[in-house]
Amino acid sequence: MSAGAVSRGVYRFAEWTLKAEPAAAVRHVGKCLTCRERCVDTAAADDAQLWCLKHAGITGHGGFDLSAYQHFTASMADPAANPPPAS
Repeated sequence: MSAGAVSRGVYRFAEWTLKAEPAAAVRHVGKCLTCRERCVDTAAADDAQLWCLKHAGITGHGGFDLSAYQHFTASMADPAANPPPAS
């Protein structure tokens, strides 16, 4: 694009929804903030917390992050009303 050229775009606003994956349960992961080692993700928060406690006992590390996550899919609420722009 040369200097002074005008760039134009088309914006389309669409409504999206998130839906939790029914086969994917909430997962938990414990991570050491000192060495960044982490436990295998697990369905039980207690298992991730226990890993943190065992790691603290073995290493003396005291800072941990316990995270929970779940997989979602995003879809347009009405895809026919707002088709994606052509490439």
